[in-house]
Amino acid sequence: MSKAIAVQVKFGGAMVKYAPPDETSDQTKARSNNHTVNLTSDTSVQMLLDDLHIPAEQPLMIILNSAMVARPDYSTTLFSDGDTLSLMPPITAG
Repeated sequence: MSKAIAVQVKFGGAMVKYAPPDETSDQTKARSNNHTVNLTSDTSVQMLLDDLHIPAEQPLMIILNSAMVARPDYSTTLFSDGDTLSLMPPITAG
């Protein structure tokens, strides 16, 4: 049986465009970099990406509690209560 959990999601750089709109009193559509999302313990990284409408072709680095998550592991990596997930654009050097 799955249980309710809370996960901190941090949107880095250009990934903030996928962040849910902030709940503000004046109903603006501002977006911030940090969100707490309520999930169930059977939610995978891929399921969250789908819920956030992040396209599969979006270049992306995912860091879960300071460890990189490889794309082949998105569907099998599950969240635990209190996890921190960072969604970052890839780092490129010129």
